[in-house]
Amino acid sequence: MSTVFAVLLLGGCTTPTKEKGPQENATAKTETVKTEAAAPSEPNATETVTAAPAEAAPEAVEAPPVAAEVPKPEKGGEEPFFEPNLLSEKEVVHPPFEWGDCTVCHKDKHPDKSKNYALIMDTPDLCYQCHDKDLKEGKKFIHGPVAAGACTACHNPHKSQNKRLLVASNINELCTSCHTAKGEFLHKTDNIHPPVKDQCINCHDPHTEDYKFQLKADGKRDLCLMCHADKKEWIEKATNKHGAINRPNGCQECHDPHGTGQPKMIKADSIMNMCLQCHNQPLKRDEDGVKLINMAKHLQENPDWHGPIQWGDCAMCHNPHGSQNFRMLKKPFPSTFYASFDVNNYICFECHESKKITEEKTTEYTNFRNGTQNLHFVHVDKKKGRTCRACHDFHGTKDYPHHLRKKTQFGKINFPIRYIETPTGGSCAPACHARRYYDREKPIVNTK
Repeated sequence: MSTVFAVLLLGGCTTPTKEKGPQENATAKTETVKTEAAAPSEPNATETVTAAPAEAAPEAVEAPPVAAEVPKPEKGGEEPFFEPNLLSEKEVVHPPFEWGDCTVCHKDKHPDKSKNYALIMDTPDLCYQCHDKDLKEGKKFIHGPVAAGACTACHNPHKSQNKRLLVASNINELCTSCHTAKGEFLHKTDNIHPPVKDQCINCHDPHTEDYKFQLKADGKRDLCLMCHADKKEWIEKATNKHGAINRPNGCQECHDPHGTGQPKMIKADSIMNMCLQCHNQPLKRDEDGVKLINMAKHLQENPDWHGPIQWGDCAMCHNPHGSQNFRMLKKPFPSTFYASFDVNNYICFECHESKKITEEKTTEYTNFRNGTQNLHFVHVDKKKGRTCRACHDFHGTKDYPHHLRKKTQFGKINFPIRYIETPTGGSCAPACHARRYYDREKPIVNTK
């Protein structure tokens, strides 16, 4: 705040072109003028308001310090760091200053000569003689300079090269002249949230609001969904919802609304590490109370990870905003142990070749074959086929190759697969059948 409030008393009220007689204005009981000093987000910046007569002024007070013009951060050369530029095509002059009647605001008629800059009343009451106080009254949260009555911390009361008489040519320049930590963050961080990079007032009201940090809506979710309308519709329609969205911080459970330097502004260095901040303990699904495993522990104990896990990208398979599919998957997958096979009902084929399942005879698409007999086809491609997860764990394993589970769940039974691999084939003995063998080079006849 010290930067903004740095004392720089303007050099008085040098008399500009006189367009309207000062006494004429001062003696008028009521007169309408157009104010141009309204705040950026003020909905009626050019609204006609009623000017109070100068005679009604209380005891004079000293003029408050006026903020110095904020230096422009540079990208390099003369290119400004922040955009958009609010430089006006022509100099913006505050109407009372333009009238040339310094006594509208100052006690002395020629403060530039007398060096007596005393105001006829303190700010912001002086400002409210013309500007509608009620527009910003009654809100729960007030921006510090507004609460302190320091209108001139952000607006020049005389004239400016910038729109709305701002003391900086860019909203973000002005905001970060006080919010220096945010300024450093914006300069150093990639992947800034576009509304933040544009201007802070896209989300914050610089005067007052009913939401914390003068946000224009509840920042936990409602504010986000004002722009992300597609996400709002998606979240509402999803039948399998992500519990994180309904946690206390809403969207901010996973995202930083300013930016983090990470894609999607997530609060971790990878999507998987983001997910494991919650999935490091058993959780229950909101929809049906089904218990979800402690995934962090599972991955720690099973270091042979499926590809998407190795890449740290849980969102390759799961939609973190919910979905219509089992376990918030991006594509369908059967929720049961048995399912009638449909190639369109498996997210697995987004990466894996479907012929691994559908080719009855092959020497190309799978090594799980007895000679040319495709054993994936035997198990899966049928009306009562086993789904992939009957034998495979999609996250991580350690006991068997090919991401085969050590045990599989069938109803309430968790039975072992008992897989043995050989150089040209293997065997297994789950609860489904006695031990059966396969060999790619010398097909085996299983009699049991």
